[in-house]
Amino acid sequence: MYQLYYCRGKASLTPHMLLEELNVPYALVPVDVNNNQHKSPAYLTLNPAGKIPLLIDNGVVISETAAICLYLIDKHPEKNLAPTVGTVERAEFYKWLIYLTNTLQTELMIYFRPQKYSLIDDVNIKHNAYRNIAAMLDIIEDALVANHAENKGPYLLGEKCSAVDLFILMLARWTRDFASPARARLRFSEYLQRVSSRPAVLRTFEAEEIHSPYY
Repeated sequence: MYQLYYCRGKASLTPHMLLEELNVPYALVPVDVNNNQHKSPAYLTLNPAGKIPLLIDNGVVISETAAICLYLIDKHPEKNLAPTVGTVERAEFYKWLIYLTNTLQTELMIYFRPQKYSLIDDVNIKHNAYRNIAAMLDIIEDALVANHAENKGPYLLGEKCSAVDLFILMLARWTRDFASPARARLRFSEYLQRVSSRPAVLRTFEAEEIHSPYY
């Protein structure tokens, strides 16, 4: 049985949704980030980076959200939560997954924790991060608009929901209190409604006690 070390609504949300979509046995292990449990000696033994999430599978320990997603997808290819390896569609999946984890998520962390980057200029850092995030959300909106115009399907990569869609929902949720959140964009709003309405996603929200509005 998989074990997912998680904290409500944080970067573990995507692997949690993915486990529900896969419909495989797993156990949740809560980590109290507010009380620095992720920096405890016991947790640092598992993940020296001291970050959430962490997945354990029969002694295999995996950290980093995108890495956990790829591990689970590759272990359960029959669930079709990513395109087939070696296809153009899989390359598109990789492109978006890396963009989300390396670019958008990184910028969101700069926005929420500017003090990590400067002790004297965190206001400007936060302002610039906000502007960058808006531009990144626009890129996703443009892709959704193009999909709609070309009738490619209801999800970012086409007809089937993938781990990329779950990742986007998580990051979009983090913008919910912005002056211009992800949902402020027309196609983005419709898309988020579609992804957040999936039964597996709703089960995840219920388990983490995340209540509507979700994003």
